[in-house]
Amino acid sequence: MALVQIIFCFWVFFNGLLLIHVLQEWVLLFHALRKRKAPKALPADATLPLFTIQLPLYNEKYVVERLLQAIAQLDYPTHRLEVQILDDSTDETTTLIQQFLAQLPVPHADFQHLRRPERTGYKAGALDYGLQKARGEFIAIFDADFVPHPQFLLNTLAPFDNPKVGLVQTRWRHLNVQDSILTRAQAIMLNTHFSIEHLGRTHAKGFINFNGTAGVWRRNCIESAGGWHTDTLTEDLDLSFRAQMRGWQFQYLFDVGAPAELPVTFDAFRTQQFRWSKGAAECLRKNMGDLWRSAASFRAKLIGSFHLLNSSIYLLVVGILLCSPVVYYFQQTNAITVPYANTLSLIGPIVLGSLLAIFYVGDTMASDNKWKSSLLFLPSVLVYFAMTTGISLYMVLGIVEGYVGKKSEFVRTPKFGNNSGWLQRVQRGYSFNKANSILLLEILAMGYGGFWMLASFFHFNLLSFTYGLDILFGFSLSIFFKNNTFRWRS
Repeated sequence: MALVQIIFCFWVFFNGLLLIHVLQEWVLLFHALRKRKAPKALPADATLPLFTIQLPLYNEKYVVERLLQAIAQLDYPTHRLEVQILDDSTDETTTLIQQFLAQLPVPHADFQHLRRPERTGYKAGALDYGLQKARGEFIAIFDADFVPHPQFLLNTLAPFDNPKVGLVQTRWRHLNVQDSILTRAQAIMLNTHFSIEHLGRTHAKGFINFNGTAGVWRRNCIESAGGWHTDTLTEDLDLSFRAQMRGWQFQYLFDVGAPAELPVTFDAFRTQQFRWSKGAAECLRKNMGDLWRSAASFRAKLIGSFHLLNSSIYLLVVGILLCSPVVYYFQQTNAITVPYANTLSLIGPIVLGSLLAIFYVGDTMASDNKWKSSLLFLPSVLVYFAMTTGISLYMVLGIVEGYVGKKSEFVRTPKFGNNSGWLQRVQRGYSFNKANSILLLEILAMGYGGFWMLASFFHFNLLSFTYGLDILFGFSLSIFFKNNTFRWRS
């Protein structure tokens, strides 16, 4: 039974670290709930600056026309606007762009179709390539699946009256949140990030980050911070920290945003999360030392450190998942004899309950239909926990690679659009590959969950059974249902 005592101690340790993360989320929640300031309106006689819009694209045949149509409808003087279509595509996306530009009415905004000889540096390389040719004082960036509102540019200009503001980030909304339980579950995660973390960090005067899209940069901020670097998978997070460490201020507009497409399959979600998690680990490795040597306040450094460590939570998740069924199984039999074991065992429910409360508040704050989101919250958050479980081993691989400096390809998140033929496009699949396969480990993890389900079922141990079910279901998603959309409407 000595092994059980050791597992219990590790379980308490992992939950203790996770509790520290949860406590800082509560602090951010407190700051986020402070009264938000409404976006300032531009004076009627304001002189509008020259804007450059950058659209980094790589094989986006299903959504590129929707994006270009939205950009063409932006409410902004055409003589003060240039649009850079940064096209690295190798499929028919390029032809679709050319067809769209050929049909544009004249006169119109200055649309430029830019193609590089090579896709060096992936998205960061494309943005840097465009910046060298850009004329704008302000740079707005949109990924291919975003559909900005016509007033987007006008709504983001007022904060730049402060010459110290280098970035204005807006909230992501969701085009397809009601498509399936998978998209609904992802919305909870993103809503919490944009409601609690971004608002909380802003009001607490901590560092926030550009989310790669739906934001506007002051060009001078990008250049003075060293420009776009290609040595991480999250060039947006990297540049954000470098800029704020140099004294630039970032503003977040909760009430301004642009809708976008959530990944529609589990595999697409996992691909996206791997890039974000590994990139965050790379940014931690690159920027943590500079952060603590910078002139930022101690509060900003502390909040920034938690920010850079966010993806590393998966290391704790895996440890808790492996230990929890064992702990709850043997706790029922009084086999855990560690001092204060009953008191220490409360840490698990406290962490879980806190996470549920934080997710609920964050999701509700960002939802247009709060009654509907409340009704769907519990099943959606349980599926989100299972999805997090199912990708956890893969995320740990990426995080470790990020820490040790192992490089990998920038793998785009596949997007399918929401017009007719959507389901057929998903079924045919999309050309994207992951860097690594850990199928054997995932099968072993699924079997581990199944074992504890059976053992707990025969001993009527609900908590151990629940964790076993979560492990079994999560890794089943990764193994058997990775390309299933779980769509609940036609």
